Amino acid sequence: MSETIVALLTLGVLILFHELGHFIAGKRLGVYIHEFSIGFGPKLLSRDSGETEFSVRMIPLGGFVRFAGEDGGKDGEDAQIPRERLLYSLTPGKRSLILFAGPLMNLLVAALAFFLVFSFVGLGRPSTEFGEVIPGYPAHESGMLPGDRVLRVEGIQVVEWQDMVDIIQPRAGMPTEITVEREGQELTFTVVPVESDGVGVIGVRSSVEFVRLGIVQGIREGFRETFYVSVMWITGVIGMILGKVPAEVTGPLGISQILGEAARHGLGSLLYLTGAISANLALINLLPIPALDGSRLIFTGLEAIRGKPIDPEKESFVHLVGFFLLMIAFLVVTYKDIMRLMQ
Repeated sequence: MSETIVALLTLGVLILFHELGHFIAGKRLGVYIHEFSIGFGPKLLSRDSGETEFSVRMIPLGGFVRFAGEDGGKDGEDAQIPRERLLYSLTPGKRSLILFAGPLMNLLVAALAFFLVFSFVGLGRPSTEFGEVIPGYPAHESGMLPGDRVLRVEGIQVVEWQDMVDIIQPRAGMPTEITVEREGQELTFTVVPVESDGVGVIGVRSSVEFVRLGIVQGIREGFRETFYVSVMWITGVIGMILGKVPAEVTGPLGISQILGEAARHGLGSLLYLTGAISANLALINLLPIPALDGSRLIFTGLEAIRGKPIDPEKESFVHLVGFFLLMIAFLVVTYKDIMRLMQ
């Protein structure tokens, strides 16, 4: 139960920051904001703060910021609001900034989560010490033990675990000298790597050491990891479109289960996964799907090219249809998640 609560809170925080990005950008550009909501459906909680109502709604599948004049009209509750504070009165460029601010906030949250992992929790990476020596493989047969630290392979100094891997993999069937340190003494063993999946292996696994980066390096690596995760997501989507990667989609229920699993493995795993999901959320919202930020950015771009706004009613209809299609997709994905969990 505690893992489920952590998962739901994590998703809620990511949604909160996404909408907060839109909210801050709109405020900075002077737009009147009627409501800032987390979730959809009936209101559970609400509070008026000046001109904006802050609310929490029953269905926690997203959220929204309701700007004055977003439908292009000036009727009803928008009638008394100065024209310059209506969303449609802004230039397409300024409206694009408001739309992009949500995904941008999620990318910044991702970079922050990765930074916290790298600089405070610690980054787990393979050490040059054997964490496991697998029985029946050459390393075990030669007398190597867990805790041995690799110094040299074939006379070449080993600084990182990958150094040893790079030397051993091409040497399947070839006698190979490995020098290790054990209780302050150097020992040299001769092993013959066996072939597995086309590469040489000796049957060892590394231990994991946790390394904390400096603040500046952690910030740099946080942004780099955000870029890496984003590229991997885009590559995966392209692969699914081209049929090279199986189309597997996980909904909020499945994501909650994954987050719960990460929470059981510790704060570092939870923070890293939170960063990855936040980056993915940003990219998903930039897809050209009606009702998402990406689709609205396309309409804004078309307006800039045409030099005149697109009929607000037609645009609203497109986004409304898109929203219902997304809800149907959500129900289908949730059903598959439930079936997967029951297996």
